[in-house]
Amino acid sequence: MGLKEISFYKRILVTVLILMEVFIALPVKVRASGVTSIDSATFRETPDITTIHIGSDVTEISPNAFRGLMALRSITVSESNPFYSSYCNCLYNKEKTELLCFPAALTGAYIPETVTSIGKNALYGVADSLRTEIRHLVEAQAQSNLMEWQVPGEHFIHTPYGVKWKDAAGNTVEPDTDLKKLIASVLETSTTESMSQRQQLEYAFNYLVDSVSYERKMDVPIGNWTGSYATDMLLNGKGNCYGYAAAFAYIAKGLGFDSRVCSGMVQSSLGGKTPHAWTEVKLGDKWYIFDSEMQDAKGEGYYKQTYDSYPAKPLEKQLTWTVYY
Repeated sequence: MGLKEISFYKRILVTVLILMEVFIALPVKVRASGVTSIDSATFRETPDITTIHIGSDVTEISPNAFRGLMALRSITVSESNPFYSSYCNCLYNKEKTELLCFPAALTGAYIPETVTSIGKNALYGVADSLRTEIRHLVEAQAQSNLMEWQVPGEHFIHTPYGVKWKDAAGNTVEPDTDLKKLIASVLETSTTESMSQRQQLEYAFNYLVDSVSYERKMDVPIGNWTGSYATDMLLNGKGNCYGYAAAFAYIAKGLGFDSRVCSGMVQSSLGGKTPHAWTEVKLGDKWYIFDSEMQDAKGEGYYKQTYDSYPAKPLEKQLTWTVYY
């Protein structure tokens, strides 16, 4: 092919690209500033809108405000707005406890753990499978974001006289075993009654990591060992991964969560694999990894993980022990 022919084809290609740019729909962005309320009429003239930014002056947004905006994929909110907030392109109330709009064209987003309810029309236009997934997630978060007096079953509870045990009949009684007394002391120091159940779990996890230290032991526990290892860990303030795992499992159980100790193999920093133990806690309908010993050793990254997201993977589970008081 000669130079003249190449030049001709280049001109044809450039012409085609220019025509394509003309017909590609550009994003439609709107800034909702200078208004104090947003309703179904606000964006009536811009049905193809893709991005909305809500200013600090907006004080009211109706449930129908974004209904029918099928191209919408992002909502952001001024940080100085006292009533609304945004995260991952979705709209929330200021405290991020209620999802107010998941844009119809958005295919995925991280929903904060604080979200426990979904507003009217918040999922309008969202694909059926994604809508179902969002509802299940928020319902699960609502179940584990209870205040301690809302938590069903036996668990510890704050009282004017310290942390006590709430039994199956709903009576508040003194902790009656050494392990219960130790767990009550941990919760007395690390949590308050104003925290949600999920917040108490996180604060107690961090407290355990900060207050105990690792002690190398080569023994591998057998039999019904979890209670004695947890007691020894909290009483002496030191232990190996089995002690860390057992202690946090009983802390989580004391807060009203289903929990279990797991053991198996983990990737060694020296190469190969090494025995290890960790805690699993059930949040909603899923089990998550809480590895307090690795958090103590590495500094971060081991709170509420999955086997896919666990930083030191592969983590291979071999045995489990469900804990009870």
